[in-house]
Amino acid sequence: MSINTNRMQYLLRQYTQKACTLEELQELFAFIAQPQNREQLETMMEAEYEVLQPLSVAEDVDWEYIFQQVTQKTDAGIIPLGSPGRFGWKWVAAAAAIVLALGLGGFWFMNRLTKQPVADNENPVQQPVGDVLPGGNKAVLTLANGTAIVLDSAQNGILSQQGNVSIIKKRNGEVAYKPVGGKDLAVTWNMLATPKGGQYQLVLPDGSKVWLNAASSIRYPVAFTGNERNVELTGEAYFEVAKNPAMPFKVIIPSSTKAGRSMIEVLGTHFNVSAYNDEEATKTTLLEGKVRIVSGEWAAGNGRSTGKKQEALLQPGQQAQLFTSGQLKKIDDADIELAMAWKNGFTAFKRADIKSIMRQVARWYNVEVVYEGTIPQRSFTGGISRDARLSELLHLLEVSKVNFRIEGNRLVVMA
Repeated sequence: MSINTNRMQYLLRQYTQKACTLEELQELFAFIAQPQNREQLETMMEAEYEVLQPLSVAEDVDWEYIFQQVTQKTDAGIIPLGSPGRFGWKWVAAAAAIVLALGLGGFWFMNRLTKQPVADNENPVQQPVGDVLPGGNKAVLTLANGTAIVLDSAQNGILSQQGNVSIIKKRNGEVAYKPVGGKDLAVTWNMLATPKGGQYQLVLPDGSKVWLNAASSIRYPVAFTGNERNVELTGEAYFEVAKNPAMPFKVIIPSSTKAGRSMIEVLGTHFNVSAYNDEEATKTTLLEGKVRIVSGEWAAGNGRSTGKKQEALLQPGQQAQLFTSGQLKKIDDADIELAMAWKNGFTAFKRADIKSIMRQVARWYNVEVVYEGTIPQRSFTGGISRDARLSELLHLLEVSKVNFRIEGNRLVVMA
């Protein structure tokens, strides 16, 4: 069977966008099933497979079964596989990666990301020459008295005692607060901050869990008192809030954030907040429970309104986006997998331009990104393990005629 490269790319695009007609689907897999075409496929796909292995397909779609059915002999003349299992899901996944790399876009092949803890780099590997290693578990805990504790080098066990609360670094690397009796009257605040190339887990004094992404910080009291549980966030974090209807949990996004000051109020829920200063919008994505987003009224931090008050009540599966213009937008069918990709161990993007991808790269790989020449306006969709080296991610993008050069911790993007 003879087929040109352009035709194959078209069929792959149709397939990964789930837009193939029956005839196109048969044509594509008949091509894949031909032994003489395997070398061409392997040349395109083998380099992509290793970085795609962590990805898993949606549980409600048996792509392997569909693949085998399509490639069995039928009245339409589909030729069966000569070696069963030789072309399994890895080839389908790799085909999707090729579509990604070619900039043909449109298919979100990470329908359901494997749930796994954030990467653990307690024993970092030596930096390779001409490449950059991914980030890992790195953070600094700043106590109320100004003492700074570098958590990635701190020993497990008790880190400090603040009033009637012990601060502990657990064996799994997370920081937790444990009451040791009595009740603090004075409210003291700590701050946990991750650098570029860092991430960390925290258990707040009320038992709420926080996963902090790179270049982020959270400020919180050593013990929650009064009628509310308030924390302040910059950057990105995923929360699993301990339920306490009598004491609402509030996440305050400071006015220094590009989209302005806002507040997220919850009772007990799971949600992700992305509030980076270099992004055009603060995004709150709800997985479980209910949250209320308020913007404008708390802009000055003292109850004085500096803008029109806006509110959005989110149900699971929805997302609120607060833009720099002040607009508060609610998305009913949010892309949960995309919002949760970082926490599940992936660098992911969907219909994103190169500069938005590079902002993620700069934060996770701790590199300075600079641009040379006019960069092509293309969009990319896909993902890669956060354990991958920078060169592996760049390889997926280079096929689309965007070139890169690594100079130490400087990444040059070239036309």
